[in-house]
Amino acid sequence: MSKPTMALSRQWIPLMGSSCDVRSGFDAMEQASKLFAGSVGTPRLCVVVHGPNTDEELVERLRRQVVDAGFAAVFYQVQGTARSLAEATSLFEALAQAHATSDDLCCALGDADILSLAAYVCASWCGGMSLVAIPTSEVAFLEGVLVPRGLDVGNRDELVSVRAHARHVLLDYDLAITPHQGEESVYARVLMVATAMASSERAFSELWDRADAMMAGDEGLFTKQLLATAKARGQAISSSAVATRQSVGYGQDVARALRRLVLQQAPYSLLVAEGMRFTARLSVAMGKLSMDDMLAQDELLQALGIGVPTCDVDPQALVAALKEERFARTNRFMLLLPLSIGRVRIATVDDDMLYEHACAWCSAHAV
Repeated sequence: MSKPTMALSRQWIPLMGSSCDVRSGFDAMEQASKLFAGSVGTPRLCVVVHGPNTDEELVERLRRQVVDAGFAAVFYQVQGTARSLAEATSLFEALAQAHATSDDLCCALGDADILSLAAYVCASWCGGMSLVAIPTSEVAFLEGVLVPRGLDVGNRDELVSVRAHARHVLLDYDLAITPHQGEESVYARVLMVATAMASSERAFSELWDRADAMMAGDEGLFTKQLLATAKARGQAISSSAVATRQSVGYGQDVARALRRLVLQQAPYSLLVAEGMRFTARLSVAMGKLSMDDMLAQDELLQALGIGVPTCDVDPQALVAALKEERFARTNRFMLLLPLSIGRVRIATVDDDMLYEHACAWCSAHAV
């Protein structure tokens, strides 16, 4: 299918205490130098952070844009696990070796993990270093830029929280829109549903109306929804209400617990979707969510091509993993539950009810 003609657009997305300037469009990379030049007061040094598998031609294109903007370019290639304290320390050391200051610029090119690493390091370096993010997938944009993944500690996922820090984002659709059946695209659609469930009935209805066209290959409508989802996530994380900020994690606790049990048997996108289905059913049983809203979520996930994994999990092991996951972060066992379309809040769950639903889930998804 031929790409739709689309001029480079600009949108401001709210963040906690600041905002993010998102410039998006096809072939947007060719306008990167203008963005770089306006990101700091006087161009001097730009540290470019990228992954080990980044296409060399893409890195060279980025180098030319950095130099055209008047910067001296220093490149840092992430070697190990991006979301680790060891890699963060390594990047700190690279910034020190390059004599980077708070007046200089960092440009991060890559997936959600690399952009999350850059957000953590740049927010801390010399009190705050300007960051331009260039996501290489939809998930890199929705998670790596707007809701960065935490850093792992030992065998625990995302214990060190990372706040959004990028003030500028270059969203090149040629680079960031991934193959329709790939994991990044599927996970992006899961995040769209999760965000809509936590946002508003209007956001849910708009996604519902766009679902069929998006699945039919309408890239213009897909990018429109991508930006709408990004704005909704920005509004959530910039809210003054803690409960609203927490809602962006809908489905994640159950997904992390399942990932520890099923390992590589199912893509993470499907585990997050299962986390949403599982907690929705819990919420219905607790009298908080209507059956119609639960079924609407199921139907939207199905309309967007989100499948259901099969895996053998023991219900007691699932409950134990869920509790271990939550107690690693808080002293109270609570889960994010949808209370209605447009409202996701954290709530306590009765042990007997949790085990009953764990048994039902394990039975329904057995191989």
